Amino acid sequence: MTRRYWNINLKEMIEAGVHFGHGIKKWNPKMAPYISAKRKGTHITNLARTTRFLSEACDLVFDAASQGKSFLIVGTKKRAADLVASAAIRARCHYVNKKWFSGMLTNWSITKTRLSQFRDLRAEEKMEKFHHLPKRDVAILKRKLSTLQRYLGGIKYMTRLPDIVIVLDQQKEYIALRECAILGIPTISLADTNCDPDLANISIPANDDTMTSIRLILNKLVFAICEGRDNMNIIPCSIKTLKGLYDISGVEVGQHFYWQIGGFQIHAQVLITSWVVITILLGSVIIAVRNPQTIPTDGQNFFEYVLEFIRDLSKTQIGEEYGPWVPFIGTMFLFIFVSNWSGALLPWKIIQLPHGELAAPTNDINTTVALALLTSAAYFYAGLSKKGLSYFEKYIKPTPILLPINILEDFTKPLSLSFRLFGNILADELVVVVLVSLVPLVVPIPVMFLGLFTSGIQALIFATLAAAYIGESMEGHH
Repeated sequence: MTRRYWNINLKEMIEAGVHFGHGIKKWNPKMAPYISAKRKGTHITNLARTTRFLSEACDLVFDAASQGKSFLIVGTKKRAADLVASAAIRARCHYVNKKWFSGMLTNWSITKTRLSQFRDLRAEEKMEKFHHLPKRDVAILKRKLSTLQRYLGGIKYMTRLPDIVIVLDQQKEYIALRECAILGIPTISLADTNCDPDLANISIPANDDTMTSIRLILNKLVFAICEGRDNMNIIPCSIKTLKGLYDISGVEVGQHFYWQIGGFQIHAQVLITSWVVITILLGSVIIAVRNPQTIPTDGQNFFEYVLEFIRDLSKTQIGEEYGPWVPFIGTMFLFIFVSNWSGALLPWKIIQLPHGELAAPTNDINTTVALALLTSAAYFYAGLSKKGLSYFEKYIKPTPILLPINILEDFTKPLSLSFRLFGNILADELVVVVLVSLVPLVVPIPVMFLGLFTSGIQALIFATLAAAYIGESMEGHH
């Protein structure tokens, strides 16, 4: 484990009261090596030892965070509850700040069942399923959900045992320390003068009663965790590594590839690349949900988050009657999103064709116009399905003469989406082409990453505006 400098200041620790221990009558003889003096009937902790062990703990959590390991912070003192929660959220750690249930780790299967119930209740409440139940049942479920949120809210995203546990009060969290010892989970603990330093892997001699002392130690550990997470994805790259990715990041704008079928000329590049995109989407879904679990894991969990995101988007733009339109909005968003990403990531240009070249489906104006026409059709279908033929009343105002003009206006309104999408994508490609030609080795990779971000924004804008048009049609505005 590499030793690093964590800016642990002696004056800062004295001001925080880290050195104050318990009375001389309430002490553990095992803490004798960590006590430097007695003053007015109180033991004084040796801050040199505190600095050493706090530095070792920071090194440990930094290395663990840089390897992507998970942490659990345990501190159930009422005064420290909010501090524990805010620190854990800042460092993206799990936490327990209300009550430690016996067997929370050693009986992990039972804890997983409780977490599953908690997640199911949260999902039902978010999807407003409680409204269909009797008031008495709703009150019972909400009370249960409140209890689970209170005691398990800090570990609701924990899917496996933590790699390291940080304990703020050794005596109050004795059960937690024993469970970690049984399971072999490394622990870091504050050790006041009445504690047993042998219970934890790293015991930091410090005052565990005052908020200032707890805050100082916890902030140092959280800072080390955040630094480790920031360094997790930094991989040394050389020019040779970038050169291997040059072909993938290069984008070209040129001729299209056509098929002649009968008397029609078909954009073959659009069909081929669209099949690739649809295969990627269907394959990902089939692989992710081929064996659905009660507690979502990995791919299933990801796709459920995507579905929830699309539902929220549809509900925000369309309103309470958004349900039937979720598949349409979701298909639009995912097709454009994956198409744009395939244009940025897949090395289409290395595929040799008799003439023309392959590119992302959304790189073709015909594809974006087709998506816009689908939105136009959905716009009128939404209005007709909601109001029937009375939907056309708004088009004959102020005079029936304007009927065809008003219909044409609303029909072509979504077409602006196609030009917006195609223009943004074409502009991105032209920027990449120019930069690659000027600096052909180092620039493409950052530009490619920028393209990935903007392509996601383009898909979101298209889907949001499509949903907004549908919502406008259902509300009857003109």
